[in-house]
Amino acid sequence: MESQTSIEQQREDYARELKRRFEDYKQWAMTHWPVAEQPLDDAAFVASERELELLTGSRLHLGRQPDAIPAGGQQQAQFEDVTPAPWP
Repeated sequence: MESQTSIEQQREDYARELKRRFEDYKQWAMTHWPVAEQPLDDAAFVASERELELLTGSRLHLGRQPDAIPAGGQQQAQFEDVTPAPWP
């Protein structure tokens, strides 16, 4: 079990370092952007951040279920049933 914990820690460390480096890259890109008329801001990196979350989430932690039912009990419904009952 200890090796499993070690592997999990390595993955967490990797994810943390990858995110830190991406933040450094993003700051560098915004600071050195050559088009003064259209400056870069955080919104320009939304898609990249979403991809980074996929990489450091489900792909890095195979088999983990991020949407698992909480330990306290039931999971809330994702959608509310609004379909009317059929006619009698």
